[in-house]
Amino acid sequence: MSHGRPLVEVIRSIIQRTYGLPRVIGEVGPYIVGDEGFRTLYGGSPDSTGKAGARLLVRQLGETLRAVVYYPDALVRHLERFNPINGLGDVNITAFAVLVEEVDHLLTLASRADEGRSVTLLELEHHANVTKYLTVLHFLGKQTGRRKVDEALKQWARHHLFERYSRDDGLEEARYREAARLAWRYLNSLEALPLERRRTEIREFHRRPLAETLYQAGMN
Repeated sequence: MSHGRPLVEVIRSIIQRTYGLPRVIGEVGPYIVGDEGFRTLYGGSPDSTGKAGARLLVRQLGETLRAVVYYPDALVRHLERFNPINGLGDVNITAFAVLVEEVDHLLTLASRADEGRSVTLLELEHHANVTKYLTVLHFLGKQTGRRKVDEALKQWARHHLFERYSRDDGLEEARYREAARLAWRYLNSLEALPLERRRTEIREFHRRPLAETLYQAGMN
């Protein structure tokens, strides 16, 4: 991984290669806003919306879909201080997962819009959970110098990515938990495939509707 490229562009490149995506939107940087950008777009502070944290902001203007990713300044500063390119650990895995999730949301939404296809919120979350795990394994592989990440590190990634979701009530929290559950079940089926089949499968996964993925894997 190049230390000279912005982290979001490293992530974008990994996601596009993983799923075989065309560069529908080019670089991600122009689609990112921080606290000041959020105030400019929406007025008031991000916390005044009642939803703190990074998120994809989408607006429909006639036939045009507009989207930006909001990353809190504090999240960016944290990842600058503990750059995942220099190593993933307990100190930065959660923030890194948030960064990956929102880049994946942006690229998936752009891909679906380019194809003239709709996408549900559950599908976006499910897709992002799969992407987070694969991206974390990619970084861990580079970090350890091993093509195959050992089982202990996989369990560590699973804990942070799939087992730490909030137990709060509400439709949004329930959707996050369900997306994580379904993503982990899909990843188990993916890792059971022969290595030579996985690349084709993950690209087919991106192009399939969520309902078809769940049906094929018997995950309903």
